[in-house]
Amino acid sequence: MGSVYLRGKSYVGKYKDENENWKRKTLGRKDILTKTMAREILKDIERKVMLGQHDMVKQQVPTLRTFSREYIDYQKNLKQNRSWQKDESHLRRFNSLWGDRKLSNISAKEIDDYKTIRLQQVKPATVNRELAALRHLFYLAEKWDKFYGKNPVAKSGLLKEDNQQERILSYDEEEDLIRNSSPHLVPILITALNTGMRKMEVLTLTWEDIDFDKNLITIRKEITKSNKARRIPINSILRRVLLKQKIKTQHSGYVFLTNEGAPYSPNNPSALKRTFGTACKKAGIEGLRFHDLRHTAATRMIENTGNIVAVSKILGHADIKTTMRYAHPEQSLIEALESLNQVFTKRDGHKSGHN
Repeated sequence: MGSVYLRGKSYVGKYKDENENWKRKTLGRKDILTKTMAREILKDIERKVMLGQHDMVKQQVPTLRTFSREYIDYQKNLKQNRSWQKDESHLRRFNSLWGDRKLSNISAKEIDDYKTIRLQQVKPATVNRELAALRHLFYLAEKWDKFYGKNPVAKSGLLKEDNQQERILSYDEEEDLIRNSSPHLVPILITALNTGMRKMEVLTLTWEDIDFDKNLITIRKEITKSNKARRIPINSILRRVLLKQKIKTQHSGYVFLTNEGAPYSPNNPSALKRTFGTACKKAGIEGLRFHDLRHTAATRMIENTGNIVAVSKILGHADIKTTMRYAHPEQSLIEALESLNQVFTKRDGHKSGHN
C-alpha cells in the first residue's frame, strides 16, 4: 500500500512498481491539489501498475499547450472534423490560462472558477461549448496514455442551459421576410425553408450537387456536421427557384452568390448575416436567426406529415431524439382526444336521427 506525503510545496506519492520496487512520483503542488486528491491520483497509479499499464506512469505528462497541438492535428487530419477551428479557438482561451501547466496539474476547482468568471461575460451555452472542447482533449489524452486521474472537466461538469424554444417563422412572417429581402437572398431563404438544410450546407451548394433529373440534392460529407453525406428531395417550389437560379449563377459553379457575385466563404459568415439582418429589420421580425429557418422547416414537416423518421433523415440527425423536439406531444394528445369527441358526436347524431 502506497503513501502520500508533502515534500516542499508538492505532494509525493510512494508506490511499488511491477517488480515490487518502491517508486516515488511528484503528484502535484499543494496549492493545486488537496491531500485527498493526491491520494486518488496515487490510487489510480497503483491500479494501472496492477493492470500492467505502468508505462504510462513513467511517461512524461505533456503540458496543455503541447497536447493541444496534438489534439487539433488529430481533429483536423485524422478525424477530419470540420469543427477543429472552433476547438482551436476554445483551447486558445484555456492555453492563455494554463498552457504551461501539465494536464495532471489542472484541477476541477479551476474549471469551476473558470465557469464563474466566464458566466459574467457570456451565456451558459457558450461556456459549455468551450468546456466541451477541453473535456474531449482530456479524454483523448487519457486514451493515448498521456494523462491519468479523473478528467477535471467531467468532474466539474457542464452548466445547466436554459434551452429556449426555437423561433419558428409563421407563414405571414415568411411572406414579409421574402418581400423585404434582397434578390440574391430570396432563393437562399426559400431553399432553407424547403429543405431544412444548415446555413453552410446551403451556401456551399454547387450545381454538381443538384440532380434535376432525379430531383435530388446531395449534401457532401465534407460540409455536413456529421461528416456523412445525405440526399434531400427537391419539391416543386424549390425546383422552380433552382432552375431560375441556374440561369443566374451557373457560370460560377456555386448555386448561391453574394450581392457582389462572389461565392460565400466559410471564413466570412458576416456576409450573409448582414443581409439577413437587414431583411429581418425591414420586415419587422425580431429574434430570428438563420438557423431558425431549419427549425421552421422541421416543425412544418412534422406537423404536416407526422413522419418523424423521414424528417430525421432529411435533417441529417444522428439520433431521432434530436428530431423529436420539433414534435408537439401536447397538441397530439389534444387531437387524439378530439377524435374521440368526433366519435361520440357521430354516435349521438345517429341516435337522434332514430328518435
